[in-house]
Amino acid sequence: MHLSQLLYFITAFGDQAVILPFAITVAIVLAAARARRAALIWCIALAASLGGSLIAKIVFISCGHLLPALDIRSPSGHTTAAIAAYGGFAALWAQLARARWTRALFIAGALAGCGGIAASRILLHMHSAPEVLLGALIGLAAPIILYRVEPPASEPRPRPTLLLLLLPLCLVFILRGTTLPIESRIDQLSKALTAMLGICH
Repeated sequence: MHLSQLLYFITAFGDQAVILPFAITVAIVLAAARARRAALIWCIALAASLGGSLIAKIVFISCGHLLPALDIRSPSGHTTAAIAAYGGFAALWAQLARARWTRALFIAGALAGCGGIAASRILLHMHSAPEVLLGALIGLAAPIILYRVEPPASEPRPRPTLLLLLLPLCLVFILRGTTLPIESRIDQLSKALTAMLGICH
């Protein structure tokens, strides 16, 4: 496998076509385990990060040229989504772990995975370093919110829930680079709002 192929494989884990099914599945598993409060906060936390990314993209696509020193045209949505979903998953499920090494496994795995996705966006020239950094900061909202959630008193236990991470892996292989056209829609929305409001010309 060439380096570029590896980078595209890694970056695919942050695509909305992978993140959204994963997020929905985690919510369903939590609800089915009678951890409905955790499921609700999971949804709220991810909505906060992904919604923040949407707003930031609209603002910077329209007005980013007014702040050229920042070198931000559009924050990295892949980085935001990866940190929100995988980092949030680690923060939530690490609280269920009884052993410290299991908690460390969740956190270290999330850091490595999200770091790889963030780096791939830069190496593939999809985003600048400041765009990835801003995306990461927005994505951190979800893990921070979920870290404060009281762990569910009932099952599921942490080790079996690691199997949920097989879903993104399967989706990456199934989709084979197919992505949702979200970026183009956001770009159109941003330009439409700019024209309607008459700002940031």
